Formats: sequence, C-alpha cells, structure tokens
Amino acid sequence: MMETWISSSCDRFTRSDFAFLAEILSPGDQNRHLWTLWEDPEAMREMLDLKEVFRGVIDSPGAVCVSPHFYFYVLVRHSFLQAGIEDVAVADFVSAVLAERVGADPDDVLKGVPSGLTHVTDFVSILESAHGRLRFHLQVAAGNQFLVLTGLFPGFLQRRCERRGAPGVEFYENFARKAYRQAADNPNVPRNAPRQLFGNLSEVLPQARLTLNRVAEELVFLGD
Repeated sequence: MMETWISSSCDRFTRSDFAFLAEILSPGDQNRHLWTLWEDPEAMREMLDLKEVFRGVIDSPGAVCVSPHFYFYVLVRHSFLQAGIEDVAVADFVSAVLAERVGADPDDVLKGVPSGLTHVTDFVSILESAHGRLRFHLQVAAGNQFLVLTGLFPGFLQRRCERRGAPGVEFYENFARKAYRQAADNPNVPRNAPRQLFGNLSEVLPQARLTLNRVAEELVFLGD
C-alpha cells in the first residue's frame, strides 16, 4: 500500500465498486464468492485486468455508480496495457491523479484543471524558493499538474499556443518528466517514498501522455 499522501486509486475503491465488479464477472447470487477476494490485492488486480471489466465500465449502465478512482483506474490500466505500459503502480498512480484533479474545485490553484496553475513559470517561481521536503512535494505537484494538462487537455494547451504564442504540448510534457525525475532523485524525499515509481513515470511519460490523449478523445467527455 502506498503512503497516504501518494495518489493511489486501488486504496480508494469502495464497496459499490466491488459490487459492480462482482455483478460484471458473476451476475446474480453466484457472485457471493467473489467478495472473499476483496482483501487480496493481487487477485483484485488480476480481475481488473480482465477485458470484461473494461467493457463493463464503458458499456454498462451500472458504471454510473462506481467511484471516480475505480472508473479512471480501469480506463487507464487497460489503455496503458494496450500501449505496452505494464507497470501497475504507474497506472494506479496516474489514474488517481486524474480522479483527484478532474472536477476539482476550480478555486484550488494546485488541483483545478485546466483553470489552476497552467504556466511553467508559476511552478518555477515557487520551486526556486522551496527547500527540503517541501521542494519534493512541489516537484510531484508540478508533475501531476502537467500530466493532467498534457494528457487530458492537450487542446487547451494547443489553443493557447496558437493564440498567444505559448509553448506547445511537448514543452509541458518535458517539464512534467523533469519534475518527476527530480522528485525521484531528490535527497530529501520522505521515508519510503516511491522513488522508482516517479522515475518509471518520467521514462514512460511520452507514451503515457499520448495514451491519455486517446482516452480523453474516445472514452471520457471533459467538455471544451
């Protein structure tokens, strides 16, 4: 289990999520035996990797009852697998970031997307004055913000590029990669911080970003 301050979807699934999963995989009274797997993380991961679960989230009316963390985990995990990104920890983290950021309070400058902090200079100015463990947390926050912007809102960045001469999507993607890499290498990380996760995410971010672009275009309605 990840530290409580690290974004994780799997740690935030609800009983309604599992009820939906059980009904998809074993409808009716026959699904009772699946409840014994609720506390088995490996068994849960294997069930969520089934294509029937992905189709259920996409097609079943019952999916309206699942939590945002469950919904985004299934979409991200299956989309990443199709793209060759097999690290379950990366999918778990990315899906949780999306679930927490999309639909957040627009007045929260660190979480409201895309109405929050959307310029690299905003984060650079904050990071320059931060030290120690605070700098690590801000590096992760910067990576998360631009992961969401480049992954789910590339059109927003592209329009700003065309209208105002702002940098393109690749510039912000590279900034997110650098932020995660710096977080992984930061000597002041909290004890048990997942350095490897941030390092791996930095490496796969270009492919992950393109995959999230397809998710936003084909599977999730986020408005204009």
